[in-house]
Amino acid sequence: MFKDPFHWFPDPYFSTLLAILVLGAFFIDYAIPKKLNPHQITRNEAILDRTSFLVIRVLGFFSITITLICRYLNLLVTPVSIQYLGLLLIPAGLALREWAIIKLGRFFSRTVQVETGHKIVTDGPYRWIRHPAYTGMILIYLGIALALGTWLGVLVTLGLMLGATLYRISVEEKVLLEAFGTAYRDYMKRTWRLFPGW
Repeated sequence: MFKDPFHWFPDPYFSTLLAILVLGAFFIDYAIPKKLNPHQITRNEAILDRTSFLVIRVLGFFSITITLICRYLNLLVTPVSIQYLGLLLIPAGLALREWAIIKLGRFFSRTVQVETGHKIVTDGPYRWIRHPAYTGMILIYLGIALALGTWLGVLVTLGLMLGATLYRISVEEKVLLEAFGTAYRDYMKRTWRLFPGW
């Protein structure tokens, strides 16, 4: 007898809704930045980036894969209410991320770089948080992990994505401090890195 491959989800609509949200999130996150800043990555930008973008992509894929395996094996399954909370976090994280990207405009890039005429953006979410696009990204991945429904997957995702993001931030802030000096150091003092209080 045929067995539904999504039988381990809490209801027959859950997997479809999650797939729509995730695919929508990644499509929007690809389309908007590409429209704002369509240029190709140069060798110099790749050197400045120190593979931080690649680290985020690889660990993001790895975290989702591990979470899927954990859910398939039903390891430490979360309550259904927590899973639906995860579904809400995905569009919330996407909204914050795209707001931040739109505020950066042409200065947004997937690799670490400082362009001609670059300036420190301090309005929108940047008024309070230095890296709101990364905050939104973490919320998206956390939402996916919660929606898939295992605490183990959530821990793996948080650990990997926080580690990857903090590495990216260390690379980025070093470049920004070299470019803007005291102005960026002052900005660091009056803002949080990723979340209120941190």
